[in-house]
Amino acid sequence: MADASGSTPVSPAESARTLTIIIYLLYLAALVNGITAIIGVALAYAKREDARGTPYDSHLANAIEIFWVFLLGMLVAVPLCFVLIGIPLVIGLYIWVIFRTVKGLVRAVDGRPYYY
Repeated sequence: MADASGSTPVSPAESARTLTIIIYLLYLAALVNGITAIIGVALAYAKREDARGTPYDSHLANAIEIFWVFLLGMLVAVPLCFVLIGIPLVIGLYIWVIFRTVKGLVRAVDGRPYYY
């Protein structure tokens, strides 16, 4: 149903869906540039309350978890690269982030929650 301006209002769930997809894309870009993950997690924290009660609430929780686990994991793994054990840890962290991000992106596009 159009409002007085002629545009169709966007539901909170649709707005949260779009935001969730953007956050996941920022995370995928961060695997190359590193900085867009900070933007993504800031958006996830800022819009978390707006997504309450929608299927995308669990996606924002997932995005926040991905950021902090990856950051803390890298803080441990990078110094260990000097003794070579850190290299497989870094590779493992990247694979884990790709898996969680792509899984979330697919579920967000389908309109399903991350956790069920």
